[in-house]
Amino acid sequence: MLRRTVIAATLPFLFALVSSPIYAASREIIPQRPKLVVLLVIDQFRADYLMRFASRFLPAKGPKGYGGFHTLIDRGAYYPLAEYDTLQCMTGPGHATLLTGSFPYQNGIPINNWFDQKTQSMYYCVEDPTTASVGGDPKKPHAGTSPKTLLGTTVSDEYKNAGYPSRVVSVALKDRAAILMGGHRADYAIWHDPKAFQWMTSRKYSPDGELPEWVAGMNEELKKESGQKFTWEAPGKGTGFSDETTEPDAKYLWGMESHFPHHLVKGERRSIYSPYGIEITRRLAERAIEKLKLGQENRTDFLFVSLSAHDYLAHGFGPNSREMEEMTVAEDAEIGKLLKTIDKKVGLDRAIIALSADHGGGHTAEYLTKNGIPAGRIDEPALRAELNELMKKEFGSAPKDQMWVPWSEDFSFYLNHPALDAKGPEARLKAEELLRKYLLAQAGAAFVVTSTDVLLKRVPAGELGRKVLLTYYPERSPDVIMIPKSGWHSTGDYATHLSGYSYDRYVPLVLTGRGLKPGRYAQSAKIVDLAPTLSFLLGTVPPSLSEGRVLSEALK
Repeated sequence: MLRRTVIAATLPFLFALVSSPIYAASREIIPQRPKLVVLLVIDQFRADYLMRFASRFLPAKGPKGYGGFHTLIDRGAYYPLAEYDTLQCMTGPGHATLLTGSFPYQNGIPINNWFDQKTQSMYYCVEDPTTASVGGDPKKPHAGTSPKTLLGTTVSDEYKNAGYPSRVVSVALKDRAAILMGGHRADYAIWHDPKAFQWMTSRKYSPDGELPEWVAGMNEELKKESGQKFTWEAPGKGTGFSDETTEPDAKYLWGMESHFPHHLVKGERRSIYSPYGIEITRRLAERAIEKLKLGQENRTDFLFVSLSAHDYLAHGFGPNSREMEEMTVAEDAEIGKLLKTIDKKVGLDRAIIALSADHGGGHTAEYLTKNGIPAGRIDEPALRAELNELMKKEFGSAPKDQMWVPWSEDFSFYLNHPALDAKGPEARLKAEELLRKYLLAQAGAAFVVTSTDVLLKRVPAGELGRKVLLTYYPERSPDVIMIPKSGWHSTGDYATHLSGYSYDRYVPLVLTGRGLKPGRYAQSAKIVDLAPTLSFLLGTVPPSLSEGRVLSEALK
């Protein structure tokens, strides 16, 4: 009787405590964490693709299935014009920025490839000579890869650093995409070797030198499919927004036809420059969810997926082609299939899903000039040869088997430091000015910035100069950067992305899940804002070098 009396007397107090502001506040300290955090990245995905091709996307989740883009946009916070604040918008820097919330001047990934002055050779942005590849072609150059060059932490690194249990999986056709998204503490980073046509990793993630079973199983599926012929066709008239009258030069197309239909063979490299490349990436991501039980156990897991095939195709055909319209429509369907798997295994309401891109992409020079817009191309290899001749006249012959300008890519020119230092303390500065004067005389040059300019903060006015400072990382960034005029590109690709202009830096950003308020947002959103926003939703400290803000207007 006494026990019942005590309970009866205590209950009102407990109910009052639970409903009190103090208790409510204590509950709000710990966020309701999702079971799964997903980042979907589409490589070279312009901000306008979601708007231009929206009429052809499948409807949002409903009785007939899932439309990838509409499901995410209808359920999420959509920023149509999210922005990269960097000069050289590329795969490496873009993927490094997404989950570190930092700029290249901090995270150390200013460009895809840089020049190593010690070895006098090109250095790949995720190269790591201390590790070895697992799977794939063992003869592939620069095969040892890891996030060793990435400075600072990622969202998932900080989550693990806080002591929370988690599995982190990152997949992409491109190794730099998978590795840089995964950060330093990823359990798995998996990428594709197009020559062997197999998924692979490195000893950083598989110390025993064996592929994980779930990856090996996917490789067996690819072997069985190898040799199967298929035709990629464009049904009907499409949206009518694509230019179907201009065909790219065959030299840019890796053996593909210059127009629809495309006759392809699974297992051949060019087959991944089609929706098949998106499909096999989606299938690997689904296999990770199923075999590793991502989001299905007592923890928060992370799945990062980059769709690299979009970029491969865009370089060959350009953003105005019917091929890019059809690829985007195919991505909508493939993302829808992945969302269906997530909903079935985890529940969309129990996941936070973000969609974005690593950079945009420019119209081809041919498309622009045909429509009366100033544009052009620059033959960079020929230009580098001219610069070497110019340097030879000034400094004499370079040391045996060396050049004064040994490396350039995407209008980023590297000088031979040891050889110039041997010419005296002022030789490097003199060489920079020599290159500046010559490059500024080129038809497609807008500005030229040297390493000395950056140190002295002597950069172009406005946003362009700011982007130079946010991008430049000493010892890795080039000695001389030529910033082309808007619409000007190199001859290396039919279409490309290497500038700080709007077509390269604007991408979509969509965030959906618990704690996020659906809507279309006009507020300024930088890609560096993604990482601190995810960290806020997870209840962790943002990545160590993060400079972004929490997108508070999109929070419930």
